[in-house]
Amino acid sequence: MPLSITVGGIDRTSVCRFESLRIHNTITSNADFADLAVFVKDATWRPKAGNVVVVATSSDAMVHFGGSIEEVTEEQVLLDDLRYRLSLKDYTLLFDRRMVTQNYLVTGPTTSLAANNIISNIVTNYCSTDFSSTGVQTAPVVAEQRFDYVYPSDAIRQMADQLQWLFWIDYNKVVQFVSAGSLPAPLTSIDFDASSSGSNWSNAVFTESASNVKNRIILQGFKTKAVAAMQSVFVGDGFTKFNLLGYEPSGISTGDMVATLNAAPLTLYTDTIDGTPSTEIVAGSSSKLYICYDNMGARMDYTPSSSETITVTFYPLHDDGFQYDDAAAQTEMASREGGDGVHMYQSQDPGLTNLSGSADLAVATATALTTRYGSPKIKGTFDSFTQGWRAGQAFSGTSVSRMSGFTKQFYVHAVTKSLVNHPGSTGTPLWKHSVEFGESPLPV
Repeated sequence: MPLSITVGGIDRTSVCRFESLRIHNTITSNADFADLAVFVKDATWRPKAGNVVVVATSSDAMVHFGGSIEEVTEEQVLLDDLRYRLSLKDYTLLFDRRMVTQNYLVTGPTTSLAANNIISNIVTNYCSTDFSSTGVQTAPVVAEQRFDYVYPSDAIRQMADQLQWLFWIDYNKVVQFVSAGSLPAPLTSIDFDASSSGSNWSNAVFTESASNVKNRIILQGFKTKAVAAMQSVFVGDGFTKFNLLGYEPSGISTGDMVATLNAAPLTLYTDTIDGTPSTEIVAGSSSKLYICYDNMGARMDYTPSSSETITVTFYPLHDDGFQYDDAAAQTEMASREGGDGVHMYQSQDPGLTNLSGSADLAVATATALTTRYGSPKIKGTFDSFTQGWRAGQAFSGTSVSRMSGFTKQFYVHAVTKSLVNHPGSTGTPLWKHSVEFGESPLPV
């Protein structure tokens, strides 16, 4: 059969209602979702929450949806006939069976803080072996990531939000992490003045809104590495093993911290990760110093005597704020509404902790916000019978007559896929795609 639907590994195509199938794919969600109705007679079998469902076509060897039943609702239609409404979630439900408990620091378990290295480590160590990270693109460096029982998809989504990248798990269980605009749409360019020609696109509707404009960004609540180092000196007393630094250190790499015991270099470790406090029975090493970020202190398993001095030279983190103005967006708004065109937005975001001292992550975040919200953006919808549409793709759109004329790069924000007809045992099923798009990489 050209189209097959398996539930729990068994072909259940004959009891599925194709007209009920809706597959929802959005750029802002961690997962794809689908709805499907199944009719069962005499209660010989029923779909169960947790069963894996795969929708595929043999004519093009394509998987249109793969995931698990998240919720089952049973309705009685006739005395012996039961209808089951299935709410499906893609393989993210299986991807998140375990949680991430790992701090990805400068000296942590990866060779660098590039997002792709962290994601590969998460997939390898916290997800089942049938998931792959081969779809992860080489990505920029992110801030140090600290995960304390966080679902893998949430951990990866956090980095995607920081970089304004796209993340999803495809129906072959491959993790995809790509930059916005790097995926071409099946129609790479659309002339909205031309005939829609039926099979390509139709019913285009455009919208422009000024309800959410943000072009002066005030970011607060994050910390920045100080431009100068500070030094703390502690004299041993024969019983104290923990000393308070007073400030959260920026890190324990060579460029962030140096520590000595009576001028002899100490090897630095992260407390509670590389060592556990209060477990030593005998005196520990006199060459190791454990740095605790939460308590802003330094601990030894060794007890320095009154003749020994610990010296810690480090770059502390301090509270910071940042203002970013998109001058071009403000000028555009001034031309439309008068005045200076400034629309302010403030955010408290501790996740912007910046270790370079140049507010680079804050700049990237503010730039992304103004790219998305700086001035009114055109968005729209259309229907397409061309195969292959999904959220995150990009295409060029032109028009002379629509919305006063434009030539713009558009990004697909969401796609709802439905089955228009199923030809039975022969032929190819026809799918309709309802496409939502906009000129911002992410929905406004």
